[in-house]
Amino acid sequence: MEKRYNFDFLFLKRFLELHKILYLGKNYTNLIIFILLQAIGVLYTFVGYRVGLISGNFYKVLVDKDQDAFLSTCLESTALIVGITVIKSVKKFITRRLLVRWRRALCIHIQGIYLHGINFYKLSLFNEEIDNPDQRITADVNSLVTTYGGLVDDDLFLLPIATGYYAYKAYQGAGWIGPTGMFGLFLLSFINKIFMTPVANRTAQLERSEGDFRFKHMNIRDHSESLAFQGTIETELKKTNKSLDKVCTAQENLFNWTLPVDLSTNLFSYLGSIASYLVISIPVFSGHYDDLTNGDLAKMISNNGFVCIMLIFKFSQLVNMTSSVANMAGTTHRVAELIEKLTDYCDTPITIIEDNKDDDDSKHLLSMKGVDILTPKSDVPIIKGLNLSVEQGSNLLITGSSGAGKTSIFRVIRSLWPRISGTLDQINQRDVFHFPQREYLSEGSLREQITEEAEPSDDPKQEDRIISLLETTQLMNLVNRCGGLDKDPGWNWSKILSPGETQRLVWAKLLYQKPKLAFLDEATSAISESHQEALYSACIENDITVVSIGHRESLRHLHQKILVIDSVGGWTLTAA
Repeated sequence: MEKRYNFDFLFLKRFLELHKILYLGKNYTNLIIFILLQAIGVLYTFVGYRVGLISGNFYKVLVDKDQDAFLSTCLESTALIVGITVIKSVKKFITRRLLVRWRRALCIHIQGIYLHGINFYKLSLFNEEIDNPDQRITADVNSLVTTYGGLVDDDLFLLPIATGYYAYKAYQGAGWIGPTGMFGLFLLSFINKIFMTPVANRTAQLERSEGDFRFKHMNIRDHSESLAFQGTIETELKKTNKSLDKVCTAQENLFNWTLPVDLSTNLFSYLGSIASYLVISIPVFSGHYDDLTNGDLAKMISNNGFVCIMLIFKFSQLVNMTSSVANMAGTTHRVAELIEKLTDYCDTPITIIEDNKDDDDSKHLLSMKGVDILTPKSDVPIIKGLNLSVEQGSNLLITGSSGAGKTSIFRVIRSLWPRISGTLDQINQRDVFHFPQREYLSEGSLREQITEEAEPSDDPKQEDRIISLLETTQLMNLVNRCGGLDKDPGWNWSKILSPGETQRLVWAKLLYQKPKLAFLDEATSAISESHQEALYSACIENDITVVSIGHRESLRHLHQKILVIDSVGGWTLTAA
């Protein structure tokens, strides 16, 4: 069942909560800029009012044929036009810069909690409510701040004050019929509220469909070689077209509901163009202004017409904003949902044992006692009551049939999966290295891939050490291919390198970091057995104890213990 997003109290609550991120803490400068923008908005409204009276001033001097007054009116009008041109341009410039600052603040906050601990992993594995977090962080945030920036540029917060000011001026010129007539027209425009919730909901549906469609193409791009080998592109084409059809259907549904919003919006906008003259005609035809000269009457009609038109325009702005606010409601809900879910997550703590030479347990890098291994969405253990310990210098090999739960042990150790029973003690994570079955290489230079540091170290021996590691892992050819250690080749490393090169590059990172304990999941599956021997020897030379998952017989003699996992929850631990 698809989630429905409404323009309601929850939207207002979430919208206000987002303002804490935009303006508080380190982003207080944004608040100062926002206040400055509102001050400029007040100045723009004042000067805009004076510009609106220019026509009336010209009517008077031309009807009176006052040449001297005409020249002074020309000079004053020119100054006002230049002033409002500068003010409007600066106002729009500051709004655009503030929009960028909003996006930076919001994305930094979301990325900070998304990439905090393993929240990103929890979101992908345990959550069924938040779809496409990548789209929410990128496209939805951008859509939200862009729409909000447009509303601020249209004086969202000053609009009620400006509307009240022009209502007072309309009352001065046309009596009670002025503001009352304009306000009556505005009340009729509230019919737009009926259509706002459906538009907000369908906007969110479209954003979700867009995310699924983009993910489908991203998945094809990431697995292009596998698809080429398998020859299943016809199936993928059907699925891609089906995803596209969902996007187009969602877009059509949105546009169908946008039509009545546009009809009512445009109707009230055009009604305002004649309403001002209908209002001012009442006091004119009733003889209220019979004592004015022709020039003053022309000026009064022009000025009051301008005031009523501006009042209608302000009311129309409020009406026109309903469509933007309705669209913003969908993205606001989606972004706020992501923030709320990530905020709720907390990492499962692990027990850390300190080195203690006087304690027999100080030799244990890892200890598990009576630990049941369960998948997050199951109550049935895939491995029951696991007991094992890993001492310094004593390597452990975990083997068993595919799907028996070998990698699941690593997931529990790393706290990716919750530990339901038993005890688990291990050394501090800063002394541990995890080598996953599917390696991840970020963008950056060759040095960054190994050291995880963007800049070269002050240590003059670092480069020699990196070169030595590249020789050990047989990757010296990468130095020339990359243009040196520090040049960013702009590669997607996982796509450019072969599986064997990728594994060897991660081995270089492992040997560079020299952890006390390393967890290796099929870390030599794409490496020759002879080179595998050399890499494990390098671990011994660097005092790195390893816990390996693998199937090769050639791995057995490289470990002191072997843990065999069966497919029914059992296990056996023996000496190699």
